[in-house]
Amino acid sequence: MGFGAGRRLLARALAAACLAGGLAGLSAASATASDDYPWAWKGQCPILPQEPIVEPTPTPTPSPIPSPGPNAGPNATAPKPGEQAAPVVEPPPPPPPVFDPVTGHTYDPRGPRPTCASRVWSINGSIGDAWGFVLRNCTSFVSWRLHERNGMADFSNSFGGEHWGDARNWDDVARRLGYRVDSVPAIGAVAQTDDGRVGHVAWVSAIGPGTVTVEEYNHGVVGGYGTRTVPVGEFRYLHLDDVAPSPLLGSDRPVVSVPDGLGESWTARIDGSGTLLLSRPGGAARAVGPRRAFSTLAAPALTLSGKGLPWLAATTRDGRVLAGTPRNGRLALRRVAASAPTASPAIALSRTGRPLVATTSPAGTLEVRRLTLHAGWSRPDRIGRAGSWATHVAPVLGPDGAGRTLLVAVGRAGRTFALPLEAGRLVRLPGAPGSITSTPALTTTGDGTTYVHQVDARGRLLVRTLTGARWSRADKIPGDFSPYASPTVGVLGGHLHVAAVDRRGAVLVRAAVPGERSQMPGRVARAGDVTRSPGLVTRRNAGVFVVSGRRTTARLLTRPASALVDASSPTKAGFTP
Repeated sequence: MGFGAGRRLLARALAAACLAGGLAGLSAASATASDDYPWAWKGQCPILPQEPIVEPTPTPTPSPIPSPGPNAGPNATAPKPGEQAAPVVEPPPPPPPVFDPVTGHTYDPRGPRPTCASRVWSINGSIGDAWGFVLRNCTSFVSWRLHERNGMADFSNSFGGEHWGDARNWDDVARRLGYRVDSVPAIGAVAQTDDGRVGHVAWVSAIGPGTVTVEEYNHGVVGGYGTRTVPVGEFRYLHLDDVAPSPLLGSDRPVVSVPDGLGESWTARIDGSGTLLLSRPGGAARAVGPRRAFSTLAAPALTLSGKGLPWLAATTRDGRVLAGTPRNGRLALRRVAASAPTASPAIALSRTGRPLVATTSPAGTLEVRRLTLHAGWSRPDRIGRAGSWATHVAPVLGPDGAGRTLLVAVGRAGRTFALPLEAGRLVRLPGAPGSITSTPALTTTGDGTTYVHQVDARGRLLVRTLTGARWSRADKIPGDFSPYASPTVGVLGGHLHVAAVDRRGAVLVRAAVPGERSQMPGRVARAGDVTRSPGLVTRRNAGVFVVSGRRTTARLLTRPASALVDASSPTKAGFTP
């Protein structure tokens, strides 16, 4: 809830702040060890009028009148038979008042506990915190967390020159200021919803498989602290200055590669500084395009022309997609489209040999562009409904068994679709919804069979086969896989294999065709980062290498995936990282 000028106006406008769909309970709870909010249980709220407490009338107890003693005066008279003395009534003392930490008022325990008339607490006449938000409300607590945990010392109700105000406004303000707002949580992100009269915000403290744990104020406890674990979809997430990178990114991988048919691979990657690097077979990596300009959350896309030259596309930090191929010995990148900074582009050659680029916009719109005869890019062809596609996975392009260019993409709800771009219609693939943070792998073998490997939201690695125009049901590859990393497929030892990350971050290699058995080592990298998708690189006379690693160290950990090698020390596999 926001704090503006005018105490009375604010109190009226924000009387029910941060309800977010209603209260889970009205009883006060003591502040927990995690509640370091400086105004915890401080201040007073206006309370509803209470009925006056009526003192109980004690029942009188009569007592007999004593007879006059021997020394009584001459006027003393003896009591008449049955005469009683006038009762003396002593009212019981009132109980001590009790302090109510929710309202900040003391009350007589013989009456009801006081109830806040509005969710506005004042301390010495002030209802606002140091940053312009209302005390003990959700917005004030999240602002405190952003200062103390995220290091945003300048965050306030006027941060970025905007008025943040009620919790329901925060996502709109963040977008206007250029911050990423999406459905993927990160530690330290602001969880936000428009539910309730004025919305609600919370601070993300932990993330689990399909769940998020938040810290919050004024939701389950009136004016107090609480935590809860809910499905990820309960909130949208504002990435103002995350404490840790989002673990739910499926487009990035340490390296992408394309074999050249001679036992070598072209490779491309984006290093930790945002510089795009390209390496020819046997050559050192060299920077391409503007340095430090590319998104570290999305991998580049790479394909080879009929002449064996690379076509390269990559997403910049500000969401531009740049693409190009060497001309006169120099690879120059041109702007092609716009993309979500978390979504890699896809690039492939059409039947005519001209490249196609597929991108997903920040709003979730999927578009395809073609290189024209005049070396320009065509107007975009929109695929499906605008705003319906996931922005943390990449669209996938590649040939199918009939030589058509096939597009595979994942919707916001995980439904996966395929479309032959030359002719055909958008078809939903059978089986469970896929993870919205794991990019599928599209592969066509020499016998014309097309496979799509995909991790679903439950961590199962599924494979579907296209025969003619019909997709098979989804078969399961053994293993328990991370829904936050993408599989990669290649030929190892003469057979198709898939490499994927399990829930502990280990890289596993499995036979990619249902029913086949693999002779490869099952695990080729130990437990690590569950978000780091593997890559495959071929080297002449050295086999095929599974590449994994952390971008922050700019080191690539590689291990040979060859039937002839059971174990190997880390090696760079003959290419420069």
